[in-house]
Amino acid sequence: MTERGNAPAEFVLVSALLVALVLGLLQVVMMGYSRHVLTSAAAEGARQASLLDVSEQQARQVTRELITHSLSGSYAKNIGFANATVEGVPTVKVTIVAPVPLFGVWSSPGTLEVVAHAPLDPIS
Repeated sequence: MTERGNAPAEFVLVSALLVALVLGLLQVVMMGYSRHVLTSAAAEGARQASLLDVSEQQARQVTRELITHSLSGSYAKNIGFANATVEGVPTVKVTIVAPVPLFGVWSSPGTLEVVAHAPLDPIS
């Protein structure tokens, strides 16, 4: 019994598993990166909107630019601003809803939603 010709078959089997593992890992990394960028942009947008001399449109523009610079414009389409109260403190609430980044074969479409709050500047 010879084992001649087994190396190419084993290579195909192992490389298929390796490619699947790498694509899965890249999907997880891309999800983490996207969530981090969106959370940071929402926090900065909330901070900007909480300032007295900054309008909501200016804060929205800053948030949109941060997202577009790091990811793409398709992630910056759904940005919401609202006034809220957290533990009795008046705040600005920024909500960003963006598509899940699709990288691998097994990715499923969906959305990421991140929320950030910043306390409003007190009126002197």
